[in-house]
Amino acid sequence: MKIKNIAAICKKNKYAVIYERYGENGGVIQYIGDGAAAYPVTGLPKLDKESLLTIFDVPEKQREDWFVQVAGIPSKISFEDTDANEKPVEREAISIAYSGKTLKPLQTRRGLVFIESRYLSPVSDILDVLELYERITPRGTPYIVAKAGFLLQAVITPYDVISQQFVDNLKRLTEQCVLSLDLRDREKALAHAAEPEQYSLNVDPATGEIVEGESEVADNE
Repeated sequence: MKIKNIAAICKKNKYAVIYERYGENGGVIQYIGDGAAAYPVTGLPKLDKESLLTIFDVPEKQREDWFVQVAGIPSKISFEDTDANEKPVEREAISIAYSGKTLKPLQTRRGLVFIESRYLSPVSDILDVLELYERITPRGTPYIVAKAGFLLQAVITPYDVISQQFVDNLKRLTEQCVLSLDLRDREKALAHAAEPEQYSLNVDPATGEIVEGESEVADNE
């Protein structure tokens, strides 16, 4: 877990939330986030506003500009390591830059959702073992959790970007990609047709001697 990356996420709006819940042993478990994503705190004493801003390296003169809230876990979101309704999600190989955000598409049971790629930066040191899962609120709204093994590393709310305008923009982009691919294929075909034919010598397979006569076109396959 990279605290500096969590700090960078919260610094964007100078807003941070410390989520708290009680563990099985009665101790308080804390998570840090910006309201749209949260990450478990491990190996640190219990945090409050001042200690959080200290580990975020926020100068004293700038702390009055910050709003830090201490809250309980949202009732509709599971911060547990496992959930009976969770399911692995398939990560697409592409990301989309849109409205100043880099969005990563994920295929869930309720269709495509997008998360901001920056919310994966705090767990970038364990990407090789990180798995993403979808969980569903009681009303059926999907949200994403990142886990390493059986341990929860992040809870991420999808970014609500899908609209008719967004879909239309993607359709136009796809159409342009299809046209560009078709043009490239035609250019390759024309270039191949313009290449000079290659010939090979007729060789007697028994003696290895060159046989006089017309040459055959070489098989390029």
